[in-house]
Amino acid sequence: MCQVKRLLPYVRRYVQMAVYDVLDAEGAEYWKNESGAVVARLSVYGNVSTFSLSTEIQDVGTGLTVSVRDPCPGLSAKGEERAVTAVADMVAQYLENELMINRRCFVQDRHYAV
Repeated sequence: MCQVKRLLPYVRRYVQMAVYDVLDAEGAEYWKNESGAVVARLSVYGNVSTFSLSTEIQDVGTGLTVSVRDPCPGLSAKGEERAVTAVADMVAQYLENELMINRRCFVQDRHYAV
């Protein structure tokens, strides 16, 4: 299973909200599984795959893990890597646009949003 981990300098609540906002914007079907991860069926670069997105509180922010659960049939290993990277990038870019560029809820000396 292909996965990407990112450490984002924001509180977990904002990262979780960003996951839902990105999935809504992409028109994805999604649900929460028993472990609390968000499972989403999403088209990335024209290939529909199922992904798992989970968050975890870290010392200096929130860890985001994106993994592919059910890749599009015929998608290569490199294609899976590109897809999970693209999903993680969408969430990170959304947070940067909403919180950093627009200066919403950002505390400069703490290095993460509160």
